[in-house]
Amino acid sequence: MRVLQRALLTGWMGWLMLLSGAAHAHLMVAQRGTLNFVDGGAFMVLSLPISAFQGIDDDGDGRLSMAEGHAHWRDIETQVRAGVHLVSEQGAAPLEGVMFNLSPPDNAPTAPASQLVVMGRFAWPSGLQGGLFGVRLFGTQADEQTLHVTVTRGGDTQLLTLSPERAEMAVFPSFWAVISDQLWIGAHHVLAGADHLLFLWVVLAAGTGLRHLVWTLTCFTLGHALTLLACVLGGWKVSPALVEPAIAITIVGMAGFDRWSQNNGRTVPFAWRMGLVFFCALIHGLGMAEALADLGLQGARKFWSLLGFNLGIELGQLAAAGVAVGVFWALRRWAGERAVAKALRLASWGAMGLGTFWFVQRIAMAA
Repeated sequence: MRVLQRALLTGWMGWLMLLSGAAHAHLMVAQRGTLNFVDGGAFMVLSLPISAFQGIDDDGDGRLSMAEGHAHWRDIETQVRAGVHLVSEQGAAPLEGVMFNLSPPDNAPTAPASQLVVMGRFAWPSGLQGGLFGVRLFGTQADEQTLHVTVTRGGDTQLLTLSPERAEMAVFPSFWAVISDQLWIGAHHVLAGADHLLFLWVVLAAGTGLRHLVWTLTCFTLGHALTLLACVLGGWKVSPALVEPAIAITIVGMAGFDRWSQNNGRTVPFAWRMGLVFFCALIHGLGMAEALADLGLQGARKFWSLLGFNLGIELGQLAAAGVAVGVFWALRRWAGERAVAKALRLASWGAMGLGTFWFVQRIAMAA
């Protein structure tokens, strides 16, 4: 039986190598991978950056030639075995038949490659359910810090997004694990997303009192929740090249609108302002949906993934609102209303300047 398994594995690897050679070695898109569970095993294909490996790039050009690959194949195998793992409740699954292939540019199939396609098979008994899959081989460039792995088992599919900060994720977890996991991701997305955070502070800084706080958070929540639902459950998709500059425009527009209203002594009806917050939140929801699309689960877990992500966003918003309320309360108490008004003016101008910078930067990146 072991001889038969090894023969099947060798045949599978050989077929992959032939396929990759026929397509100029592009067996897998850079920073992508697959993990396919079938009877008795989990077959893995990963496209990893050369800079993730130590001591294999002899000439230091950031690429791997065929000669360097042949000279260091044992080093590559050792680092793959140490840096890639699949763990079940019974312990770490053995990784068998590690092979690799260079992934050079399409227009130069014999040139040194910046990506290495790694293949292997984990021994995984058919009765086992979920587990943990982890990769600790990330490159030095910004676009080499994320690895997207599509996991399949029968008709079930899951997308794992791994990074140095999140190098291990559960494979086909329970719905409670999905909710808790996505809750953390949603909160982190808000608190680490400077544009969403800045917009929220801009709209909160324009008024005081519990009524303003509650209605602002409610309108922002409803707006981005609607577009999240439309994108995740309805399949609606808008290009990030349009969404990201539009998010920057919402910051400039909201801060500029507040400055214009105050400078001209205009009192804007409360309902109009809340409608403007709701409209801008629709645009921010598109950006959040893009993040969830990269991190979320498919199939039956999609609803729980969306629920946890949304709850995390709300917790992040509440934390940001608490910080804003605390800062203005302290400023009002210790420096008075004039200091608060001055701080709000400076904050508005600063938000417009930063939003404009982001808009120009994102337009240039999309061009």
